Amino acid sequence: MNGQKLYSCIVLSGGKSRRMGQDKGSMIIQEKPMILHILDRLNYKINDAVIVLNDAERIADYQSLLNQYCEGNIEDNFDYSLFFVEDEIKEKGPISGIMTGLKNIKTNYALVLPSDSPFISECFIDSMFNLLEEKLESHIDAIIPFHIKSNKEKFKDTEEFNFDDASEMTMDMKIANSEPLHSIYKKENLNNIDELLKEDNLYVKSFIKGLKNPCFIEVDNKVLFEKDFRNFNRKEDLEDLE
Repeated sequence: MNGQKLYSCIVLSGGKSRRMGQDKGSMIIQEKPMILHILDRLNYKINDAVIVLNDAERIADYQSLLNQYCEGNIEDNFDYSLFFVEDEIKEKGPISGIMTGLKNIKTNYALVLPSDSPFISECFIDSMFNLLEEKLESHIDAIIPFHIKSNKEKFKDTEEFNFDDASEMTMDMKIANSEPLHSIYKKENLNNIDELLKEDNLYVKSFIKGLKNPCFIEVDNKVLFEKDFRNFNRKEDLEDLE
């Protein structure tokens, strides 16, 4: 690793992938595992990355897989420290993964990414960290992208979730149309997640709602682009790649 960078990344790989029918992060897309696309694009941008997985068996599986596709030792392929950690609280979804990741990062802020977004761009990563740099003096808790038009199929024709301009949106609507798994969070927010887990409130958007000083950034196709939020949940999502 070449010197200490200011920020970290948490890659969430603990999902059950029920709709896909197999582990998504380890699926081979364009000749390498989905997760490796993400790890490669993080090079020279972060201090450390934490990959959160369900259990020790999946950690061993991912390490073995990356060994097959990396030259030499896994760690030698990246300009940052790479850690594999087991999800601290099982069966609680991404909010537990975020908590586990925040506990293990070596800096004060981490960009959270899901392992099923292999086409996340270097431009997106740079833009998110640049936005954070601009807001640091404001002691923000998070950088959270949001859409003015819902990107969820079930809400695309629902007026309540679709706007012509961000100025029309309340805070609650920005949260509803947000991308919580493509956001930056501050390590100090760990207590907020712990309280939600005690209440069995597993919604990441509930965590966002409880933040004191979040910063919402519109996905405007100028700074942040829609294409960076493309992920793969079903096998038919992969058809365009064939």
